[in-house]
Amino acid sequence: MSPAKRYWFPIGTFPPSHQEGEQNRPSVRFNSKGRWSPDTDIYEVHDGLILIMDIAGIDREELSIIVEGKILSIFGIRRPPEIAQKKQVHRLEIDVGHFEKRFRVPDDIDAENIEANYENGFLYLKLPKFTSRKIVISEG
Repeated sequence: MSPAKRYWFPIGTFPPSHQEGEQNRPSVRFNSKGRWSPDTDIYEVHDGLILIMDIAGIDREELSIIVEGKILSIFGIRRPPEIAQKKQVHRLEIDVGHFEKRFRVPDDIDAENIEANYENGFLYLKLPKFTSRKIVISEG
């Protein structure tokens, strides 16, 4: 069993204050002390693949995208939010810390021309397919 604490109250509720000993225990879904894994969707489109990763709260400077051979690696860190005058924690659900995700790039994808865009908490990667071109045959 994981050493992470698991307290959970129904959606939209706060910890019951009338139960002795409960008022000082926060509602914790997952206490990540190591790496976490952001949710990722991958779609096939007519000219390649679109990868969308949910990384809200991460600064652009905290992200790295590396392609080595046929492996696409995405690294980053989400820092915990700074809360001024915090007295007590009632619920912790936002994963923080380092993350790393790796994907095998299909053979028909042009890894040299991958494009990245970060908008509204989502990282968008466009992985284009190789395009064919007609080769002109010269005389002589």
